Amino acid sequence: MKTVVDEGVPRQLVQALRDHGIDANRFPRPWAALGNGALLKTIEEAGFSVLVTNDKNMAYQQSLQGRSIAVVALPYNKRRLILERVEAIADTITHAKPGEHVVIGLDGRRIIHSVINGMPVSRELPAVAPFKAR
Repeated sequence: MKTVVDEGVPRQLVQALRDHGIDANRFPRPWAALGNGALLKTIEEAGFSVLVTNDKNMAYQQSLQGRSIAVVALPYNKRRLILERVEAIADTITHAKPGEHVVIGLDGRRIIHSVINGMPVSRELPAVAPFKAR
């Protein structure tokens, strides 16, 4: 899955995801000026399947229904803690489907939000280890 890592996520995650078999790419600098709707369209047009971000509100601000991409939202952007959970993040990316918004919680819960037949639906992937500061 061709994945782009948002500018607010530690850039070291790109290589860490590559090391776990994910086709991860850095966020192109010109995209930083785009609003969420234009950004999602641009990501799709560039051929990406997944956006990894720490913007947990994107699912409520932008509908992913009918889109060819998924959004995976991380609980925060602390480099050390994100890199410690790269395996869980890579696993989440591989389970994300077009039109889904997957939120990874601090407690390790992974909730998938989507729209099916016009109705919002939520389901969970098996939880991963919590994202806790030590």
